[in-house]
Amino acid sequence: MQTASRIGFSAVGAVALLVSMTVGAEAQQPGDGRVRVDTLADGRIVVSNPDSPQTGPRGVSTFVEELRIGSLDGTCDAFGDVASLAVDGDGRIYVADRQARAIRVFAPQGECVRTFGRSGEGPGEFRWLEGIAWQPPGYLWAIDAIQSRLTVFDSLGTVLATHPVNLGPGASMPWPLWVDAGGSLHIWLQGFRSLVKYGSGPGLDSLDSFRVPEIPRELYTQTNVGNTGISARSTIPYSPAIRWTVSPAGNLWLANSSTYAIHETTYAGDTLRTVQLDRRVPRLEGRERDSIAAAIGIAARRLPARKSVVERIRSSPDGWLWIETDKGAIRAWDVFDERGYYMGRVASPVPIEKEPFPVFGRGTVTAVTRDELGVQYVVRLRLGW
Repeated sequence: MQTASRIGFSAVGAVALLVSMTVGAEAQQPGDGRVRVDTLADGRIVVSNPDSPQTGPRGVSTFVEELRIGSLDGTCDAFGDVASLAVDGDGRIYVADRQARAIRVFAPQGECVRTFGRSGEGPGEFRWLEGIAWQPPGYLWAIDAIQSRLTVFDSLGTVLATHPVNLGPGASMPWPLWVDAGGSLHIWLQGFRSLVKYGSGPGLDSLDSFRVPEIPRELYTQTNVGNTGISARSTIPYSPAIRWTVSPAGNLWLANSSTYAIHETTYAGDTLRTVQLDRRVPRLEGRERDSIAAAIGIAARRLPARKSVVERIRSSPDGWLWIETDKGAIRAWDVFDERGYYMGRVASPVPIEKEPFPVFGRGTVTAVTRDELGVQYVVRLRLGW
């Protein structure tokens, strides 16, 4: 594997995300006059939305559940610990089960088609299966976090290629993988705090890399792990953090978690567009502030003044943005169309797990939910009215 050395996002970029942006001249008003679109002197487009949706005559859309896969006593659809999901161009659903160290394949209607992969260290075997992604026209990528290895399968489960990869000293659970509309594979290397872009096909030649800014050390707190003498580092609750995802165009969407502004940025570090929502950030104060500080053993003054507003960013193939704002299970997404116009808050009929990451299609989302007993099910939701 060859890794590109150019880093496209420096500490300067981190500062830019942590401060508010001043919108410049050349304002353009859409027909309804509610969304403001500005072009800055450097060519950046800024889309400023009021905190009210651009609804049509049918109102804001909602999700309906159209498919549920899972059981308590089945052989193929009884999931142990779903680590990752993928969906191919024909609608087949691939489920990576961390506990079984196997990948289950389901037809678009939910029937179990096949299972491949098993525990082991040989080709097509896994020690710690942590992520999968579908790459057109016919490649399924799978990452083994312990063996530091990527395996490429076809849709039948045949091993096409195996690639050792330096994942760095950190580990992700699950492991983020993206494929853009051009077929390029993007991998998050947590230990290096970098996203790496690779070409299409079963080879693994890197094209570019992008370093995501570090969280300042003063925003971390240390906690001891039992009586082991080992300390674990975690962020102070509600501290600003950089959220990101890969767009269908192969660019990056980045945001400061404490500011509702999402920036479309190239791997070279150029910001092309900013989408903003005029939403008030709730304050962290009173008994809630004191309770959080006491729970983690720090002075209340070390906590930030305000809470987070952006938890995760997702992007669908049609260029829409899906923003998670809940800290727990996902109940709804804030949705922006391909222009960056706020379309409203789209609710889910069931609570959706943040991990494994939901997979968005055109008007669909495939994700994992749990019942009242904690049993995992894979569901497909479709936009309805």
